[in-house]
Amino acid sequence: MSLLEQLANKRLKMLRYNNLTYQSKPFSWRNFWKTFFYFFYFSGLYQIIIYSSGIAGISGLFQAITMSFLWLIPVLLFPDYSKVISGIIGLILWASSLVTMGYLALYHQDFSQSVLFIIFESNWSESSEFLESYFSLWMIPALIIYTLIPFFMWKNLKPVDSSIKMRTIMIVFISFIVCWPIVDYLVIKKMPLAAAFRYQINAMEPVAPWHLIVGYFKYKHSLRQMEHYLLVNKNIAPLDDFHDKNKNTPNTLVLVIGESTNKQRMSLYGYHRETTPRLSALRNELLVFDNVYAPRPYTVETLEQVLSFADEKHPKLHLEKPTLLNLMKQAGYKTYWITNQQTQTQRNTLLTTFSKQADEQIYLNNNRSQNSSQYDRVVIKPFEKILHNREQKKFIIIHLMGTHRAYHYRYPERFNVFKNRMGQPLWIRNRRQSRDYNEYDNAILYNDFIISTLIQKFKESNNNGFLLYFSDHGEEVYDDPRYLFAGRNEAAPTSSMYTVPFIVWRSDSWQKKNQLVATQKIAHRAYTLSDVIYTWSDLAGISFKGFDSTRSIVNPLFSAHPIWIGDPKNPGKLRDLQKQPFLNPFKMSHILPQPDKSG
Repeated sequence: MSLLEQLANKRLKMLRYNNLTYQSKPFSWRNFWKTFFYFFYFSGLYQIIIYSSGIAGISGLFQAITMSFLWLIPVLLFPDYSKVISGIIGLILWASSLVTMGYLALYHQDFSQSVLFIIFESNWSESSEFLESYFSLWMIPALIIYTLIPFFMWKNLKPVDSSIKMRTIMIVFISFIVCWPIVDYLVIKKMPLAAAFRYQINAMEPVAPWHLIVGYFKYKHSLRQMEHYLLVNKNIAPLDDFHDKNKNTPNTLVLVIGESTNKQRMSLYGYHRETTPRLSALRNELLVFDNVYAPRPYTVETLEQVLSFADEKHPKLHLEKPTLLNLMKQAGYKTYWITNQQTQTQRNTLLTTFSKQADEQIYLNNNRSQNSSQYDRVVIKPFEKILHNREQKKFIIIHLMGTHRAYHYRYPERFNVFKNRMGQPLWIRNRRQSRDYNEYDNAILYNDFIISTLIQKFKESNNNGFLLYFSDHGEEVYDDPRYLFAGRNEAAPTSSMYTVPFIVWRSDSWQKKNQLVATQKIAHRAYTLSDVIYTWSDLAGISFKGFDSTRSIVNPLFSAHPIWIGDPKNPGKLRDLQKQPFLNPFKMSHILPQPDKSG
């Protein structure tokens, strides 16, 4: 018998012995859990840091726990090679997790596909400058410690002793745990296979290495959509008979888009809690419009109308006619887009497309989830820098996170002013509702700080121009006793979901040359955000073929138009608020226990 045959027989005997040994031994739970925590380390530690630091919610940690079971399947299938299999998988998880841990250390944000968008949009020069700027010596020992911990965990791993029957049961059970999202959507909720598959993918995305794999494919899908939109936009002809009466003066025009802010919860508009003290102090410098409505209670659907000629009756015009950014570029403005919204998600692809129409983009929020502590103060520094740029004509769009749910992620601790039941309506029933109500008011208080700071920075820069601020839509936060709810639901609309702040600040030099008449009277005009492009053009002194002065809230020729709300895909269900206004549930003298003295 040759040496090779002897080795093969010896190996076969060892395998038979091991198989008999596994079948005779009880399931080794100790080794099972040691192996699980080894795999969990690479995603779990990251998610624990994310959750404990308040950057994001607990969902990512739950997903890390669930999806880490996946790697136990090959270990249970091939117990003889469990050490080698665990080492190979661990090496892949370690390498991919370094990306998320490094990003967290530098930016204090949750990793998302938006980060891949930024990476692929950058060149090597920008990347090397980034590494040079942010590299610190503490990263070396941190990397060593982060690597040694799983190495020693791996060194102490042992095969999970068990019979074939028990291993099979565990593999089936683990597969059920890992695939529960798709089972839930497909079998229980009766959703289509494509929707169930997307839900499964989203559940896996926070876990290494899927954050890179899933993120990359989502990035490529979003990029294809965005390139299509941009190509369509590039082929749109410019506006005819175009005139700009301010073309010979240096101008800075700023559009600030808020998020989920209901004007009825702003003291500037008469709310009893002092939620907008800074804007109230600027009241004499502002045009405050108090009868403005969003067409949809959702960001993307509203802004595709706000930033174009689209409206509820013509929802596709953003793909057929020039957008607001096209209009301003035609007027000779250098265009900027500063956003604290997520850059690339399935929902935000169209917004990213709008942003790519600008000459320069500044993306500040690359968190995977909107439930993350990414405060709007990050927009102030880039805004201040652009204000001092040398361009004669600047158009700046700033897109905020505003008061988007979950509200406690929208403000730092020093703005946690409203903490108790004082000043809340009597119909608030429990602690959770009371907490949400207070947190929303605190978010509005912080939003007041952001908007007023942007105005102050504009004033200090001595730029000639104006700033327009509005929110994309409102938010219902237990404002209506007939419908105790926090959030938005187009199928059950309330005034809080649609009423929005609409505020204009103008520099002294701009006001002298661009005067408005009867400013107090025009402040009460009923208006829809669908017509913002006409008001903006009017404020900017721009006219063109097709300009409709009756749709500009600041124009003397303004006339009342239908204020449509609802889904344009169901035109028969659109509602005109001019004919069917919201019922006002507020009777403050009856519902308030006492004025709030805490803030």
